[in-house]
Amino acid sequence: MKILKTLYILALAVLAVACGDDTEFRIAGEVQGLGTRAINMLYVADGSVRSVSTAAIDGKFDLRGNSSDYTMVELFVGAKGNVPLARMLVKNGQTLHCKLDIENPSENEIKGNKPSEQWCRFVRDNAAVLYDGTPGMVNSAVKKYVESNPDNIVSSLLMLTSYNSVNNESRADSLFAVIAPEARPAKLVDDYRLLLSYNNSAALNAKVRSFTLYSAGDSLERYSPYKSAYSLLYFTDGTKRSDTIVRQIKRPYDDYTRRRFRVVEVSFAPDSAAWKRASADSIGWTRVWAPGGVAHSSFDALNIPRVPFYILADSTGAQVYRGSELRQAMDSLDSRLKKNGK
Repeated sequence: MKILKTLYILALAVLAVACGDDTEFRIAGEVQGLGTRAINMLYVADGSVRSVSTAAIDGKFDLRGNSSDYTMVELFVGAKGNVPLARMLVKNGQTLHCKLDIENPSENEIKGNKPSEQWCRFVRDNAAVLYDGTPGMVNSAVKKYVESNPDNIVSSLLMLTSYNSVNNESRADSLFAVIAPEARPAKLVDDYRLLLSYNNSAALNAKVRSFTLYSAGDSLERYSPYKSAYSLLYFTDGTKRSDTIVRQIKRPYDDYTRRRFRVVEVSFAPDSAAWKRASADSIGWTRVWAPGGVAHSSFDALNIPRVPFYILADSTGAQVYRGSELRQAMDSLDSRLKKNGK
């Protein structure tokens, strides 16, 4: 009888753990390659952005939050506002178990609720497109999923986080309308916009820091913003650049001295061989390669959301333009430099 009572108590304890605490949610797991570093969690609850940090020991972490409704959670390593290591959907009473890879997020595994598992599976199945494809390719993959899964909340998550609506707003609105109302709750959409605004604000206020990276010719290139009045950081995926982009950059590059204007082309090519193949052509400005892409420590706080992407910084490292429109960056440069001559 005593043994049966003990087993009954143990069963209740296991059941309680499995069901979770309905006053909080839990995200626990391990990040391959993280070591002992801080891991940060951002989410929205009750109309405000919540930030929780913990020290991961040998990559193992355990984070807890509080949201009675489903909320989108973003995990970061390093500065808040950088590119997320992982995203998931969770609410109180749920526990998510994660196996994450800091070098290769496409290998992430998340278990604990159906939306997070399906979202993670989409990222894994479409990793080549999501991480190396053009915005058009990414949009096509998302469109295919949304049209096949209009009743799934994951469709809303993909539209919010992966679909590129820049200069494509009408198509984005039409595709979003395909999703059933119950699969696109207004609160989730509003909360994510608040979270995105928080991240963009952090990225906009971040300073461009000095860095040293491999340049063409297997040498090291040291960049410091104070050496020029303005610098254009041109982030690319490492594929062959378009003639249109080259012409737009070359005109001000030739017009202004290096003390006035400098260009640094930063490649996020997957490896040095791919970068060297793409950078074989001769061009005047500095070209460097950032191993690890957007997660490289020199750029993590800048939150580079896509490529190509442009940041125009002044001599203090402050960003005076950031975005995907090169013409706007060049117009901003001209308006600033032509006031004082070349």
